[in-house]
Amino acid sequence: MLSLTQTLESIDKLGSMASLQDLKIQALQLSTHERLELMSALVSSFQSTDISSENWQYLVQRPHPWRRQLAIKGRKLLAATVWRDLIANNMTPKEAAENWDLPTAAIQEAIHYCETHQDLLKLEAEEEQQRLQERGVSFEPHSAA
Repeated sequence: MLSLTQTLESIDKLGSMASLQDLKIQALQLSTHERLELMSALVSSFQSTDISSENWQYLVQRPHPWRRQLAIKGRKLLAATVWRDLIANNMTPKEAAENWDLPTAAIQEAIHYCETHQDLLKLEAEEEQQRLQERGVSFEPHSAA
């Protein structure tokens, strides 16, 4: 099993050539605690370059132990939740605004944020899936009996 330090050194050597798949393979060799530390370090690097340099009117950072994506200001609602709902239900921004009782500009800002921060969203989705699997949550569909 690789240590967190070895993984970080390996990632550093790969530099910009490291893909999310490379990171995932290496991260899966770490303990849960070390994976959390690694994710925190990766997310911090995303934050310092992408998120903090932009001024968001409707999006804010919410305290969370490991999640760093932005949420709708004044709500416990992740921007990605709104974005994925809009896509899954084939809604226009106006329809999503009515559905979530938000200004259309907030929906458009969430769309822009999610489209420009897909690496972070994917990383967090994979982390959440891994955490759920460790708790025994099955992702296999159940047939109706």
